[in-house]
Amino acid sequence: MLILEDLYLGDVRPSERSFKRNTQYAKALDDLVKAGDALTDTLTEKQKELFEDYMTAQREVNVLTDCETFIYAFRLAAKIMTDVLIDGQMREI
Repeated sequence: MLILEDLYLGDVRPSERSFKRNTQYAKALDDLVKAGDALTDTLTEKQKELFEDYMTAQREVNVLTDCETFIYAFRLAAKIMTDVLIDGQMREI
């Protein structure tokens, strides 16, 4: 099946990726969760509400940033492939 067909059918979801345990990312995520739990344990109910509002806004910023990064990277890859396919030869420096 073609990648474009997979993308159209929803079988490719760049925003939904899994990660392996015992990786640097998994450790960083675990540290983040532990720190967040420790922080919220010290907050009043009002502070917890404010912190949750902050986290919701941060997640929205992250989604927008990730989307823009994906678009940029996709366009860059397309430009690279176009250059490779059109030129077909290495240019001398």
